[in-house]
Amino acid sequence: MNFLNSIAARGAILSRRRWLAAAGLGTLVTACGGGSSDDGADALLERLQSQARKLVSQGVVGAATGWADSTRTRGAVAGLRRLGGTAALERGDVMAIGSNTKAMTACVAASVVDQGLLRWDSTLAQILPGLAREALPAYQGVTLRQLLDHRAGVMAFNKPEDVAIFLGEVGTDVLTRLQEPAAVEDFFLQWLLRQAPVRGTGADPDFAYSNAGYALAARMLRAATGQDWEDLLRQRVAQPLGISLFVGEPLRKGSDQPAGHALEGGQLQPQGLPGAPERVWLEILSPAGAVSLAARDDALWLQWHLRALRGDATPLPRSYVQGLQDLARAPANRYALGWISHAMQGAGWLLHTGETGGFQALSLVAMEGSRAAFAHGNIATEDSIALLYESVSALLA
Repeated sequence: MNFLNSIAARGAILSRRRWLAAAGLGTLVTACGGGSSDDGADALLERLQSQARKLVSQGVVGAATGWADSTRTRGAVAGLRRLGGTAALERGDVMAIGSNTKAMTACVAASVVDQGLLRWDSTLAQILPGLAREALPAYQGVTLRQLLDHRAGVMAFNKPEDVAIFLGEVGTDVLTRLQEPAAVEDFFLQWLLRQAPVRGTGADPDFAYSNAGYALAARMLRAATGQDWEDLLRQRVAQPLGISLFVGEPLRKGSDQPAGHALEGGQLQPQGLPGAPERVWLEILSPAGAVSLAARDDALWLQWHLRALRGDATPLPRSYVQGLQDLARAPANRYALGWISHAMQGAGWLLHTGETGGFQALSLVAMEGSRAAFAHGNIATEDSIALLYESVSALLA
């Protein structure tokens, strides 16, 4: 697996009937629950199980579905850890959530802002003067909040074209020549800030989605706190919220964890782990999409959001919650702090999707704090994210 294929978003239309017949996927299901109610089967669990089974029948190799309100969490899993294997997906297995990581990184940033170590309007020039000195003038005044809201004009690095530009300019030998994480990050960010700013398309040209922007935000957080992103994530998000998470692909946690799947040569294939020299370069973008977690932990993460949106006291940082409340008053399709405002069923929702390494995830949270749901799949094709959206929408109807 090369740097180009690993870092770029990949997708192709899956002909589900074609390969499902050969795959012989079962509907292995495990249910899990939490909160104040009994963990046994109930109507909600049956709905979750039904949706998980349906996703598998539609071509998702392994699926997890989850639901939360302010007092309960529920989840179910179905299918297989790996195509061609026999091991069923289990409720404690972790699934990569890709860009749904961004809200967690924004939460970390908000905690640093609330502590007074940074401001939302702190600029690259103020916090990273050495890096900014070599940057184009357009980036000198870019703020922490602009990076988190994708309004900094930074190259996306979520598609092959950006990686091709990078490798075409610096040469592929740079991947093997530089392998120390600090040197890799410095080289990449310096190069990034010498590239012409990009503009979005459509009605909001200031919005240009960027994984690389989150790498810059994490660099600002490290300058302010002296701690790496992963340590900050555990100390300021996972521990206060009681969430167990893993940074990296599920297979890095153990060979018994799920594999991601994507189309290669027209065939759905399990995805292996990137190795040297690509891995150290991929880790630059970890703050944009490297978290993996089990269904029960994603449900708890969303439940804290519901409580905060209802006005309850939570461990979520005050300025993060304020940002979500502001988003609730924004027009549909506005982005802030790792979430998109979304209109569905005549109501407002927080929405985000993620994809990485053959995994996809989708979460929806009611802005008025009533309920939330998500779906995870260990498959990433052009139409599989639509299946997750249909499943989550049905759970929230």
